[in-house]
Amino acid sequence: MNLPLAARSYARTSAPRRVGGLRARMGRGYLLLELLLAMTIFSLTVVSLAQSLHMALQTSGILNRENDIRIAMRSFLEEVRRKPLAELTQTYTDPRLGVTFNSVPEELTLKDRNGTVLRDLHKLRVVASYEASGEMREEVLEVWVYKTATEGRGGQQQSGSQSQ
Repeated sequence: MNLPLAARSYARTSAPRRVGGLRARMGRGYLLLELLLAMTIFSLTVVSLAQSLHMALQTSGILNRENDIRIAMRSFLEEVRRKPLAELTQTYTDPRLGVTFNSVPEELTLKDRNGTVLRDLHKLRVVASYEASGEMREEVLEVWVYKTATEGRGGQQQSGSQSQ
């Protein structure tokens, strides 16, 4: 468009300046509103991420404690399993974990394929009792062990006669 120089300068200074100035004044209020909206969204996101992190750490702590209890229960079972039949009934409280372990043997009566009764088999039941989230919980572990009534420490048979 070829306008004379005077027309171009008039066109630049008259109408667009008023409309542009009005737009600039109206846009200032929207900038504050946009900033407040962005800050609100950001703070909600940060709070939800912090809650998620807290829940993940809490769950991790619970799982670690349950794992420690299971490891302690297996250790207790292995310790009790090596004792003679008369000493299989045990109770132990772990103060670090806040867990009470109980072991109770029960005699098993099993038959093989020929119908012969298998003797000296016992079911050793270990129960770990503990409190979690304000309620009592129990973990149970059972194994079958072969123990004779005359078996001594270390799994060796004791006999009435002494060898010389």
